[in-house]
Amino acid sequence: MGISKGVATLGQMGLQIAGGFLKSKYQKRLARTKARMIKQFADYNANVKDMEARSVLDTMRAETSRSRKRGRALTAKQRASVAAMNVKTEGTPLTVLLDQALEIEYDILNDRRNRLLQAQTLTQAAKTTRYEGKLDAKSALLEGKAKAKDTLISGFTGAAQTGFDYYT
Repeated sequence: MGISKGVATLGQMGLQIAGGFLKSKYQKRLARTKARMIKQFADYNANVKDMEARSVLDTMRAETSRSRKRGRALTAKQRASVAAMNVKTEGTPLTVLLDQALEIEYDILNDRRNRLLQAQTLTQAAKTTRYEGKLDAKSALLEGKAKAKDTLISGFTGAAQTGFDYYT
């Protein structure tokens, strides 16, 4: 076991340690990149859900406006029809008109409620997607750090094994 073999062994040990450090650093960088991509993907999907929720609310407003306009037109037509028949404005014809107006308003409110529930479901899905994205990103980061530690330990273990083999 000459000096040149000892120097070569030390060089090999140094390369194994340096390789362990470099691979470990790469693993960490890879994990951060993966975590960032997971989070960005989750944010994108959550933003899509938020846009869908806003679209549902816009649709609800437009539908409500149209329904109320149709309801007013129908009520006006019925009032004109009742007035043309020279019916007094109390009793059964008036009760029928009132009942129909109430039914129209109940339908409008029910449709609004359904749209609001749909929007809330989408908003909650967006929040859940963001949360899951954060968890997945954190998991990817931790997994990458664990791989980096394993790689670093492998570099040191390889160097120690090389040194041990040299002296035995």
